[in-house]
Amino acid sequence: MRFIQTVLSLTFLATSVVSGFAADDYVPLFDGKTLDGWKPLPGGQWKVTDGMIVGSQDDTEKRHGMLLSEKQYGDFAVRLKYKSLEGNSGFYFRVQKIDHAVSVKGFQAEIDALGGDVGGLYETLGRAWVVQPKPEAVKKYYKPMDWNEMTVTAVGGDVTVTVNGVRTAELKNDPSARKGYFGLQLHGGQKMNVMFKDIAIKELSGTVQPIITETIHDTSRPLPKIVSPGSLESLIASSKPPQGAVVLFDGSDLDQWQGGPWTINDGNMETVEGDLMTRQGFGDCKLHVEWRIVDPDSHGNSGIYLMNLYEVQIFNSHNDRAPIYADGQAASIYGQFPPLVNACREPGQWESFDITFHRPRFDESGELTNPATVSLLHNGILVQDRVALTGPTFHKQRPPYQKHIDKLPFHLQYHGDQLQFRNIWIVEL
Repeated sequence: MRFIQTVLSLTFLATSVVSGFAADDYVPLFDGKTLDGWKPLPGGQWKVTDGMIVGSQDDTEKRHGMLLSEKQYGDFAVRLKYKSLEGNSGFYFRVQKIDHAVSVKGFQAEIDALGGDVGGLYETLGRAWVVQPKPEAVKKYYKPMDWNEMTVTAVGGDVTVTVNGVRTAELKNDPSARKGYFGLQLHGGQKMNVMFKDIAIKELSGTVQPIITETIHDTSRPLPKIVSPGSLESLIASSKPPQGAVVLFDGSDLDQWQGGPWTINDGNMETVEGDLMTRQGFGDCKLHVEWRIVDPDSHGNSGIYLMNLYEVQIFNSHNDRAPIYADGQAASIYGQFPPLVNACREPGQWESFDITFHRPRFDESGELTNPATVSLLHNGILVQDRVALTGPTFHKQRPPYQKHIDKLPFHLQYHGDQLQFRNIWIVEL
C-alpha cells in the first residue's frame, strides 16, 4: 500500500483526509436522564426510567398520547432504538400540532408491538398509508418484544425509513410538509407500553452530502439475497471492449500498470504483492473487469479503487462462504452500500464487474456540489443502482469528501490473497 500512498501524496490526496473525520456527527435528542427538549401533550404518561423514555396508557384513553420535541426540524437523519411491548406506536416527524384527538397532523414511521406494518409510512389526517410493508417482509426484519433500531432520513421531498438495517419505506419528491416537530406516539383506545432510547439526529439542511444511517460494518445488517448469476456464455459479448475503449489488460503485458509487482500467468494478471495502479488517470467512466479467486478457502479479499479512493469490493461471497458484514461483501461499495443481491459464482470461476462511475464535483472553494455515483452489474445482474457515495471508502470510517483533481488512476488491491484478473478495459464518459 506504500506505493499507492506515495502517489496520492503527489496528487494532494495524502492519507490525512482520514484524521480530521469525526466518527459520529449525530447529536442526542434525549439525554438519557430527563425529558428536556420534549413536551408531553394530554393523553398517556411519559417518564424516564433507566436511560429510557417509557410511554404507557390505558385503553380507556381515547386521545393519542404524544411526546413532542420542543423544536421543529427540516432536513435530517434520525436514529433511535425502541421496544414495543403493547399497542401501536410511531415516530412522528415534520408534524404540526392541531386541536384534535390525535394531536398532530403529518407523517409517522410505524411502530407496533405485534409487528403490524412496522417501518411503513402513515400520514395522519392526510393520505393514510403512503408506504405499507407486506406482513411477510416485516417478519424478516422486525424483532418482537425486543429492541429494534429505526432510522428516518428526510431531505426535501425524499424520505427513507429503515428498521434493523432493512430499508422499509422510501419516497421521492413527496409533496408533504418540509418542516415540523418530532413526536413519540401512544395510540388512543389501546393499552400501551413502549420504550425509546438512543435518539439522535444529524441535521442536513442545505447539504448535498449523502447520508447513510446504517452503522458501518454492522454485523446485524441483513446479508443480500443469493441469486443465480448470468451464465458465462451470456456475458461473452459484454466482455469485448467497444470501439473507443482503452484496453488496460488483454493478457499480453502490464505496460498500462505500475506498482506491484504482479505477474502474468497463462494470460491472466495475478497478484504477487503490493497494489497495482493504472498509469493513466480517469474520471467519469465505464469500466469492465473480470476476476477470480484462486484459493477457494481464502477470503479472496481485494477491491477496485476508483480514483484511488472509492472501493468496489472483491470477496469470496459465494453462498456467503467467507463470513463478513453486508457492506463488505463482494460487489459492495465498501463500508457504505451492500449489493442489492449476491450474484457470486463459485471460487475458481470467472466473475465480471461492469461499473459505471461518475466522479464527485466541487466548486472553486472546494465545496461538494455533486457526490460520486456508482452503478454496477455483477455477472450481468444489477447490484448497485446509481448509489451516491458519502465520500472515500475506508475500514470502520466514512470520511467526507475533499476536493481532488478531475482524473486520477484507479488501482487493484492486494490484500494478501491470490486473485487473477483478465479483460480489463475502460471507456471515458
